Amino acid sequence: MGKNIIYLLICLCSFVFCWNATASPVAGKTLGEWTGHHSRLVWVQDQGDGADTFAQGKQLSLYGYDSQDGQGERLLTQGVNNYFKPMLSPNGQQVIYSDRRAREMFVLDWASGEVTKLGSGVAVAVWQDPKPSLFLRRKTVWVYCFSGLQPENKYGTAQPLYRFPLHDPKKKELIWDKTNMAWSNVQLSRDGEVLAGLFPWPYGGVVQTETKAFRRYGRGCWTSLSPDNSKLLWIFDGLHRNVQIHDVKSGNSWKLNINNGPGINGFEVYHPRWSNHPRYFVITGPYENGDGGNRIGGGGDKVEVYVGRLDEKAKRVQDWIKVTNNSRADFYPDLWVEGGENVQLTDTLATVTEAADVLEWPQQRKSLVYVWEDMLAANQLSEDSPIGFYQCNLTLRGRALFARDLTLHTLGGWGETGDAGVRIGKALAASNTASIELFVTPVKQQKATIFSLYSTKDKRLSLVQDGDALMVESSLGNERLQQARWPGFFGAGKPAHLVVLIGDGSVSLFKNGTNLGVKDLAVDFTKGQVTEMVLGDMSGNWAGSLAHIAVYNGPLSGGDIARDSEYCLLKNSKKQAVETLVLDAELLEVTAIPAPDSIGAYRRALVVNSYVVKKVIAGRYDEEKIVVAEWAVLDRNIIKTYGGTGDVERLVLEEFDDHPELEGERQMMDIFEPDLIMYYRLK
Repeated sequence: MGKNIIYLLICLCSFVFCWNATASPVAGKTLGEWTGHHSRLVWVQDQGDGADTFAQGKQLSLYGYDSQDGQGERLLTQGVNNYFKPMLSPNGQQVIYSDRRAREMFVLDWASGEVTKLGSGVAVAVWQDPKPSLFLRRKTVWVYCFSGLQPENKYGTAQPLYRFPLHDPKKKELIWDKTNMAWSNVQLSRDGEVLAGLFPWPYGGVVQTETKAFRRYGRGCWTSLSPDNSKLLWIFDGLHRNVQIHDVKSGNSWKLNINNGPGINGFEVYHPRWSNHPRYFVITGPYENGDGGNRIGGGGDKVEVYVGRLDEKAKRVQDWIKVTNNSRADFYPDLWVEGGENVQLTDTLATVTEAADVLEWPQQRKSLVYVWEDMLAANQLSEDSPIGFYQCNLTLRGRALFARDLTLHTLGGWGETGDAGVRIGKALAASNTASIELFVTPVKQQKATIFSLYSTKDKRLSLVQDGDALMVESSLGNERLQQARWPGFFGAGKPAHLVVLIGDGSVSLFKNGTNLGVKDLAVDFTKGQVTEMVLGDMSGNWAGSLAHIAVYNGPLSGGDIARDSEYCLLKNSKKQAVETLVLDAELLEVTAIPAPDSIGAYRRALVVNSYVVKKVIAGRYDEEKIVVAEWAVLDRNIIKTYGGTGDVERLVLEEFDDHPELEGERQMMDIFEPDLIMYYRLK
């Protein structure tokens, strides 16, 4: 009798486990019934503490689900190991995955379970060429991979991107080595013309595979590209709740919320990825573990796989289904839907966009050695530049921020340019000539440095604001600091296009295309080579904005300067103001301020809090409460503290969605107010 009871208990436990591991129905539907097609799902399941969100450890299992086999969630391979980024082949019959620790790639046959090694590397994308081969008339399936040899971390890798035919893994060909890339989604359009990814984190963009032309579209993580030919790129935001979709063909963009599935309850989601069908995508969530900071790294046994269904224009999520239902954390899902390769989103070019301006900036690129137009511009040097292909970056330091108009605002901070200084220094030493171009707007009359090229701490070439005067200072090649001064150059709050030409013992200055004259100034770039370029004052003392920053190792013509000036002034004149809201409010609910070490590779973080509105000073606001995103961490330093209960603060706000520069910034949100518009605190 006792043995029978034990046997019954074992059977009951087995039944309960199997029931819990079946695909979760939505209104009685399974995944296949919900999509209306044969569907397969593959993912990585954490058998450890549930916190291996980036699949770096060895306590992982490879799981799959087939809507037609009746087996529910099941192991695809036996045992635990490192399983990274499993991807279904275009026909859904194979799974390509990697051991990230061993840097080895594998392919698993779904029907037989047979595993075959593909060689060294880390697989990150699978694509089928729509054109059949000339001889065998079959469509080649290509696996895209990183080489597996160079340094890497969870945010990016220096490994070149290769591809090889799935049937011939030894036949690798180089695809991209111009920039670093990230480990998360690399995907191609159906025709193979566009390859999307992070180049590297946090810069989302695309490469035109034929011309190798590269363009950035925004900042964030977990890019994904629509699997049809609509060429829609999404970039996951810093809240881990929305994606910003960019139409690569038209230039249009819009925000899409993807954390509103049943059971997510406003928490973060992760691993967003378009399936092979342009109407369906996957996410994992909710991420509830931990207090503040980055909860993604906390994982947790509540993290399941969800599938979302988009409308025909990818403007909203129509419906959700929770596919997995188990007591383990599930990561890195990929979905295959039969027939998805034949589906196309509704034409996304229905709206006519404005024709691009005839003017372009900069006019002269032959001697260009650094270019930064604004935070969302391409900011890229071509192969034939004096320093070759180079992606120009700008790192915010101190309390510097990007502004709504995408310019660099340096109040309390400055911008650094990484290894660009060394490259610039070599180019300037070769020519011993330089041209420097800036579009500059000082906030006030002040004395502080705007721009510097350093060889050492004491040897530099700088542009300095001294009240209303511009000074060009140099100790490069000189025993003492030399100066050239132009009074009356600056006006508080007034933008100016500035060009400085340096060479042959003199310096020329142009303002808004007009030559203000030549002054003596000895600069020798061959003695004490430049190694660093800084934008703003490293003490944080210069308050103003900078854009259209360019450095050349040769002179500019008067015509080029005039056209660049016209472009900058015209672009500045098109800026549109947005409504500013000023009110007195009392803090109500707060989000925990994260420790800088808890936000991963991010250097900045916003917290989202709610306030009770006491009095509206300017603008219109009718709600009793308001939700506000405000800076808590800048340059890995905590800058915010919460006041006492009952304290009333003066808030100067603009709607968060009016600030494109915040896309991709890390945002913490412990409150849940889905019906209120979120505002951004200016001061």
